[in-house]
Amino acid sequence: MLRSVAVIVMDQVAAFELGVLAEVFGTDRTADGFPSYRFDVCTADGGPVRSRSGFLLAPTADLTVVEDADLVAVPAHADGAPVPEPVLAALRRAADRGAWLLSVCAGAFVLGEAGVLDGRACTTHWRYTDELQRRFPAAQVQCDSLYVQ
Repeated sequence: MLRSVAVIVMDQVAAFELGVLAEVFGTDRTADGFPSYRFDVCTADGGPVRSRSGFLLAPTADLTVVEDADLVAVPAHADGAPVPEPVLAALRRAADRGAWLLSVCAGAFVLGEAGVLDGRACTTHWRYTDELQRRFPAAQVQCDSLYVQ
Protein backbone atom coordinates (compact mmCIF):
# COMPACT_ATOMS: atom_id res chain seq x y z
CA MET A 1 0.00 0.00 0.00
CA LEU A 2 1.21 3.48 -0.85
CA ARG A 3 1.99 5.39 2.33
CA SER A 4 4.84 7.77 1.56
CA VAL A 5 5.63 10.02 -1.38
CA ALA A 6 8.91 11.85 -2.00
CA VAL A 7 8.96 14.50 -4.73
CA ILE A 8 12.44 15.42 -5.91
CA VAL A 9 12.73 19.02 -7.08
CA MET A 10 15.68 20.70 -8.71
CA ASP A 11 16.46 24.24 -9.76
CA GLN A 12 14.03 25.51 -12.42
CA VAL A 13 11.29 23.05 -11.41
CA ALA A 14 8.02 23.50 -13.29
CA ALA A 15 5.48 24.93 -10.86
CA PHE A 16 2.42 23.40 -12.52
CA GLU A 17 3.82 19.86 -12.51
CA LEU A 18 4.91 20.21 -8.88
CA GLY A 19 1.47 21.59 -8.04
CA VAL A 20 -0.23 18.55 -9.56
CA LEU A 21 1.83 16.23 -7.36
CA ALA A 22 1.12 18.37 -4.30
CA GLU A 23 -2.62 18.33 -4.97
CA VAL A 24 -2.80 14.59 -5.59
CA PHE A 25 -0.53 13.40 -2.79
CA GLY A 26 0.07 16.32 -0.45
CA THR A 27 -3.45 17.55 0.20
CA ASP A 28 -5.24 15.88 3.10
CA ARG A 29 -8.49 14.39 1.81
CA THR A 30 -9.06 11.84 4.56
CA ALA A 31 -12.37 13.54 5.49
CA ASP A 32 -13.59 12.47 2.04
CA GLY A 33 -12.47 8.88 2.55
CA PHE A 34 -9.22 9.08 0.64
CA PRO A 35 -5.93 7.78 2.04
CA SER A 36 -3.31 10.07 3.51
CA TYR A 37 0.35 10.04 2.59
CA ARG A 38 3.55 11.20 4.15
CA PHE A 39 4.43 13.82 1.57
CA ASP A 40 7.90 15.30 1.30
CA VAL A 41 9.36 17.70 -1.20
CA CYS A 42 13.10 17.18 -1.27
CA THR A 43 16.25 18.45 -2.93
CA ALA A 44 19.73 17.03 -3.25
CA ASP A 45 20.99 19.06 -0.29
CA GLY A 46 17.75 20.03 1.44
CA GLY A 47 18.20 23.64 0.37
CA PRO A 48 15.84 25.90 -1.57
CA VAL A 49 15.43 25.84 -5.34
CA ARG A 50 13.99 28.37 -7.74
CA SER A 51 10.99 27.50 -9.89
CA ARG A 52 10.81 28.31 -13.59
CA SER A 53 8.26 30.93 -12.57
CA GLY A 54 10.89 32.68 -10.45
CA PHE A 55 9.79 31.96 -6.89
CA LEU A 56 11.83 30.09 -4.30
CA LEU A 57 10.72 26.75 -2.91
CA ALA A 58 11.75 25.61 0.54
CA PRO A 59 11.78 21.80 0.61
CA THR A 60 10.78 19.75 3.63
CA ALA A 61 13.70 17.34 3.33
CA ASP A 62 16.87 16.25 1.64
CA LEU A 63 17.20 13.01 -0.33
CA THR A 64 17.14 10.78 2.78
CA VAL A 65 13.32 10.57 2.48
CA VAL A 66 13.73 8.92 -0.92
CA GLU A 67 15.37 5.91 0.73
CA ASP A 68 12.09 4.60 2.18
CA ALA A 69 9.43 6.34 0.07
CA ASP A 70 6.91 4.04 -1.58
CA LEU A 71 6.59 6.46 -4.50
CA VAL A 72 9.31 8.78 -5.79
CA ALA A 73 8.08 11.48 -8.17
CA VAL A 74 9.97 13.89 -10.42
CA PRO A 75 8.22 16.92 -11.90
CA ALA A 76 9.60 18.60 -15.00
CA HIS A 77 12.46 21.05 -14.65
CA ALA A 78 14.53 23.10 -17.09
CA ASP A 79 15.37 20.97 -20.11
CA GLY A 80 19.05 20.31 -20.43
CA ALA A 81 19.85 21.46 -16.90
CA PRO A 82 22.31 19.10 -15.24
CA VAL A 83 20.83 16.57 -12.83
CA PRO A 84 22.90 16.30 -9.65
CA GLU A 85 24.54 12.89 -9.28
CA PRO A 86 23.05 12.39 -5.78
CA VAL A 87 19.57 12.68 -7.35
CA LEU A 88 20.43 10.11 -10.03
CA ALA A 89 21.88 7.74 -7.43
CA ALA A 90 18.81 8.10 -5.19
CA LEU A 91 16.53 7.29 -8.13
CA ARG A 92 18.60 4.20 -8.98
CA ARG A 93 18.43 2.97 -5.39
CA ALA A 94 14.68 3.56 -5.29
CA ALA A 95 14.22 1.57 -8.51
CA ASP A 96 16.49 -1.21 -7.25
CA ARG A 97 14.44 -1.65 -4.07
CA GLY A 98 11.15 -1.70 -5.99
CA ALA A 99 9.75 1.76 -5.23
CA TRP A 100 7.24 3.19 -7.66
CA LEU A 101 8.78 5.90 -9.85
CA LEU A 102 6.62 8.62 -11.39
CA SER A 103 7.54 11.50 -13.62
CA VAL A 104 5.32 14.33 -14.72
CA CYS A 105 5.74 15.62 -18.27
CA ALA A 106 9.41 16.12 -19.10
CA GLY A 107 10.45 14.72 -15.71
CA ALA A 108 10.83 11.50 -17.70
CA PHE A 109 14.18 12.83 -18.92
CA VAL A 110 15.48 12.77 -15.35
CA LEU A 111 14.46 9.12 -15.02
CA GLY A 112 16.21 8.47 -18.32
CA GLU A 113 19.38 10.15 -17.07
CA ALA A 114 19.25 7.87 -14.03
CA GLY A 115 19.08 4.85 -16.35
CA VAL A 116 15.85 3.53 -14.86
CA LEU A 117 13.81 3.59 -18.09
CA ASP A 118 15.80 0.91 -19.89
CA GLY A 119 13.44 -1.81 -21.11
CA ARG A 120 10.41 -0.11 -19.55
CA ALA A 121 7.40 1.50 -21.15
CA CYS A 122 7.23 5.23 -20.50
CA THR A 123 5.77 8.40 -21.88
CA THR A 124 6.18 12.15 -21.68
CA HIS A 125 4.51 15.21 -23.16
CA TRP A 126 3.67 14.42 -26.79
CA ARG A 127 6.06 17.15 -27.98
CA TYR A 128 9.00 15.37 -26.35
CA THR A 129 8.37 11.69 -27.13
CA ASP A 130 10.71 11.61 -30.14
CA GLU A 131 13.46 13.36 -28.19
CA LEU A 132 13.02 11.00 -25.22
CA GLN A 133 13.32 7.98 -27.52
CA ARG A 134 16.38 9.46 -29.26
CA ARG A 135 18.18 10.19 -25.98
CA PHE A 136 17.19 6.93 -24.28
CA PRO A 137 16.86 4.29 -27.00
CA ALA A 138 16.55 1.40 -24.50
CA ALA A 139 13.28 2.89 -23.19
CA GLN A 140 9.98 1.91 -24.78
CA VAL A 141 8.57 5.39 -25.33
CA GLN A 142 4.87 5.62 -26.06
CA CYS A 143 2.70 8.62 -26.75
CA ASP A 144 -0.68 8.15 -25.11
CA SER A 145 -1.89 11.68 -25.75
CA LEU A 146 -4.70 12.36 -28.17
CA TYR A 147 -3.67 14.54 -31.07
CA VAL A 148 -6.36 16.24 -33.11
CA GLN A 149 -5.48 17.96 -36.36
